[in-house]
Amino acid sequence: MYEIQRPFQIAALPLKPELTGRQKLDETIIQALSTLMGWDGQARRLLNCGVGGSLQTIAPIAKAIVNVTGVGANDDITFGDEVTSEVMILANAANGGDVWINIGKSAAVDTGWPLDAGEIVIFSLNNMQELQARIVTAGDKLIIIKTV
Repeated sequence: MYEIQRPFQIAALPLKPELTGRQKLDETIIQALSTLMGWDGQARRLLNCGVGGSLQTIAPIAKAIVNVTGVGANDDITFGDEVTSEVMILANAANGGDVWINIGKSAAVDTGWPLDAGEIVIFSLNNMQELQARIVTAGDKLIIIKTV
């Protein structure tokens, strides 16, 4: 049986009574704590789930903001081999036409997800190469936030 040498506080896990001294832990408690906790590289974090039991997550850390401008009508946009976990795509509010977004295959009018001016879509991706866009009107813009 293990003992906690120095108790640590987790604000999201209010223990009553609070841990003091050398608490004894058996393997079942250690396994339960391992499944409830995460490590973000700096601190232990309590994992939360929604009412339906799904793990609640937040957006990953932003890596870069990319602005893309269509140079001609029906401009096809592709991206290089770059690891990511999520992208947020905004069609510029001043756009005059639609922007089409697709994952894993070419975007085209009526093929993919349409974005009107000012609309946003968020996708989880493993690599930026999976993302493809078509800017229908010359000069219209996409703003993309990539994550690590």
